[in-house]
Amino acid sequence: MKNHVVDEMLEAIWRCREDDNATVSACLEVAHAEVDRKTIQQMEEQGLITLDGESIIMTKAGEKLAFAIIRRHRLAERLFSDILGMGQEQAELAACSFEHSVVPEVTQGLCTLLGHPHECPHGKAIPPGKCCRERKSKVGQALQPLSELTCGPPARVAYIRPQHHDRLHMLLSMGISPGVSIRVHQRTPVLVVEVDQSEFAMDRQVAEDIYVWLDPQE
Repeated sequence: MKNHVVDEMLEAIWRCREDDNATVSACLEVAHAEVDRKTIQQMEEQGLITLDGESIIMTKAGEKLAFAIIRRHRLAERLFSDILGMGQEQAELAACSFEHSVVPEVTQGLCTLLGHPHECPHGKAIPPGKCCRERKSKVGQALQPLSELTCGPPARVAYIRPQHHDRLHMLLSMGISPGVSIRVHQRTPVLVVEVDQSEFAMDRQVAEDIYVWLDPQE
C-alpha cells in the first residue's frame, strides 16, 4: 500500500475525531479518493488502527504517525498563508503536497521560524512539538530556493513544490528528493548542481521549485 494513501487516511481519522465522528463512513468521505475500505483493512493489519463496529480508533503507532502528518500539514498552511501570502485554498493545496514531500527534520525549524503557532489558518489546533515545549527562538538553518544557493556549500533538499507532475518525476529521476544532499557547482551561464556525485544542468525555473536547508556551520 502506498505510504501517501496511509497518510491521507490517518489525516482523515484525526480530522474526523476532532469533530467527534471518527467512523468508517465519515473518514472515507473526508479522505482522498484513493482511500477505500480495503485501505482500512490493511491499516488494521499493520497495527495502525483498530475497529469498534463502525468507529475507528488509532493505535499508539497510528497516533504517532497521524500527529506528525497533521503537524506538518498545518504548519505548512501557516507558511504558505503567512509568509508566502497565499489564499487559504491555495495554501491548503500546497500543504497537501508539502506534508508528503518534506523531511521530518524540517518541521521543527519551520515551527520555530513561524513562532510556534497554535492554530492553522482554519482555526484548527497545530499539535505542539518539542521545539514548542522548549520555546526555541533560533532557527539553526535557513530555508531558500535552490536557485538562490551560492556555489560551494552543501545543502539538504527540504521540500519540492513543482508546478507540474512531469517536473516532479524529472527531479526524482535525477535523484532529487527531500533529504538528499545537493550542491551548486556553477550558476552561469547555466545552473549546474551535484547530486550523489552526479552533475546536472538545470533550468532556473526548475531550481525555484526546490527548497533547501543550508546549515550556516557547514
